[in-house]
Amino acid sequence: MYRLLINGTNWILAGILSLLGFSGCNSLEPVDMYGVPWASCAIKGNVIDKMTKQPIQGIEVKIALPDSILQHLTSPIPDTWTGITDNKGDFKLSDTWQMDNIPLAATDIDGEQNGLYKPDTIYVSFSNAEHIGGGKGWFQGELVATANFELEAQVADE
Repeated sequence: MYRLLINGTNWILAGILSLLGFSGCNSLEPVDMYGVPWASCAIKGNVIDKMTKQPIQGIEVKIALPDSILQHLTSPIPDTWTGITDNKGDFKLSDTWQMDNIPLAATDIDGEQNGLYKPDTIYVSFSNAEHIGGGKGWFQGELVATANFELEAQVADE
């Protein structure tokens, strides 16, 4: 008798649960989206001569990740993480990480064409980044951090 009661109760509970489960599959209701809102990240800035305050063209600016991080990357560093300053000294790196203290290195790669400059490294934070635009759905636009360099001229005999 006890076994019959347990089996009967199990059949009733299974029937109720299957009815409740299938009733949740109504195709007329909206579908939930899973994930989190996201934004693309970029770093923009300017490179100028420290003494004259004039823009410097032809300076390579790139994210300078330490070897301890580089060894864990499964793919090569994106080309968008490196840029060359234009005639106004401006640069922009896109598709970057959104984290604090990203090391950014500026190196004179054009030789004496625009003068010789010592390399410099600064650290960029997205804590005060500018939020540009919106987006559709989960895309929230672009976060742009600003990083400006003032490079020192290199004396020819250094």
